[in-house]
Amino acid sequence: MGFNFGAFLGGAARGGSQVLDERRAQADRDKVTKEERQWQLATENRANARSKKAKRASDAKALEEQIGTMVALGMPADAARAVAKNGKGAMNVAIGDLQYGRENGVNAASYYTMGQKGLLQGDASSNIKAAEPAGLTVDSEGIRSMYGPVDDAYSSHNEQIRSITNKQIKLSPDSDTFKQLQTQREALYTDLAGIAKAKDTSGGEDARLFTTSSVVTNVASARAASLANYDVSMNIETSVRTGIEGKGVQINIADLDAANFLDGTAGKVGDSFMNNSIVTLRTQAQSKLQSIAFAKISADPDNVDKTVKEFSQPPSEVDKRNLAEGQIIKIPATDDNGQVKPGVFKRFMWTGIPNPNLDGQSYIYLFEGA
Repeated sequence: MGFNFGAFLGGAARGGSQVLDERRAQADRDKVTKEERQWQLATENRANARSKKAKRASDAKALEEQIGTMVALGMPADAARAVAKNGKGAMNVAIGDLQYGRENGVNAASYYTMGQKGLLQGDASSNIKAAEPAGLTVDSEGIRSMYGPVDDAYSSHNEQIRSITNKQIKLSPDSDTFKQLQTQREALYTDLAGIAKAKDTSGGEDARLFTTSSVVTNVASARAASLANYDVSMNIETSVRTGIEGKGVQINIADLDAANFLDGTAGKVGDSFMNNSIVTLRTQAQSKLQSIAFAKISADPDNVDKTVKEFSQPPSEVDKRNLAEGQIIKIPATDDNGQVKPGVFKRFMWTGIPNPNLDGQSYIYLFEGA
């Protein structure tokens, strides 16, 4: 048989046409896939932008509320805004000082003053320090005096507590030695409370029971112990934390746990400075968790990802055991008579840590609305 060159060319042409068709089809598929990826990325970017915008709005609102609180407690607006530049912690401390001053007839706002920008007011040898560049001057010595000096009767107990803390830092919370030291620490707290009661300071100015360093050390030690439950380590001297990546909810829940622990130990002594520090720790952690919750809700407005879990009534004990830390829940709101408000709901975040502001319920309150 002879070779049919025409048939060969025809077959080659058809084969080449099929290859071209397949290439065109693949190019079309690639184009569709690329467009789908671009659309998906654009959708995700829009969602991220909405989330960031909502968080900025939430943070801005919280900031203005904190500034408004300081102004309402007597601090000049410019000084309040200067304090706000130093962060939430600084605002909470200042609010605590202002509230304590109001309760005890002291104008604590006078300890926060504004000078000319860049200048240090007063005698450079004094304990008055200026924060740059806002021109804010904080009279640290005046604030310490407002809370009162530490009575000599309490000094030895403070030293013993600090010594125990320094030993516990190097130990595992599960070790027998750590637990024995903790028993000694709690006995010292009981002694301090007993001494204060025997001295009966209620008739005059309350003396400080804890030194400033004792307060700082106690709070830092409690935080470090709670953070260890989430594999986060904290340097007690510097408060620098490591291993916090992706644990925004957990590290703040740990601070709530630390605040509760302090309430049941050092908080029982009755030292105003210690108790104010505990309140600040709890308030700051709750504020951060609220911001996290608002950002999650804003990023999932239609609840496609089941960010919010809805209940027809308050969760039962069985329901609670199945809630994850940080879970946002939604339950029908009720009026003062216990009647359900149609179409109105309350949102909470489950923490697993009893909240003294909610009668011991293990949530933090978010908001009420449709």
